[in-house]
Amino acid sequence: GYGCPGRSFLADGFVAMELARIDPSMATFMGVHGGLAMGSIYLCGSEEQKEQWLPAMARMEKIGAFGLTEPDVGSGAAGGLMTTARWDGETWILHGVKKWIGHATFADVTAIWAREVDDGNVKGFLVEKDTPGFSTEKMEHKIALRAVQNAIITLDGARVPEAMRLQRA
Repeated sequence: GYGCPGRSFLADGFVAMELARIDPSMATFMGVHGGLAMGSIYLCGSEEQKEQWLPAMARMEKIGAFGLTEPDVGSGAAGGLMTTARWDGETWILHGVKKWIGHATFADVTAIWAREVDDGNVKGFLVEKDTPGFSTEKMEHKIALRAVQNAIITLDGARVPEAMRLQRA
């Protein structure tokens, strides 16, 4: 559905394996975009979010990124996630830093994972590239996979409407 090819996870794994044999950077690109970003929307998004994002992402008209990893705690969402989300009655306000985020410098939307200040639960948010308080910096001088554009994301009071929270995360 949603304009996606409808392959099984096994078929996607075989495609990823073959891409990686030829170009690991392309396999990484497709894994982040088609697996992590689109997968977050497909598995955790509302029906409206799926209809808004997935068809354009399947056609590669919109590119997605996945913002979980942080400088001091890696990808430890269960215990160490430092990025925060606070509801102010109108919007979610995000603060924190993400690191090693593939596609972040050019993605149209990034799935950002943050811990809610009030209840301590991890929530997911779709943050569009032009959101005030959302900025990226391309990481330079990497040793491997230099074709993959990794970035540091800074969230400094980025305001995200409730409609952009991944409702099932």
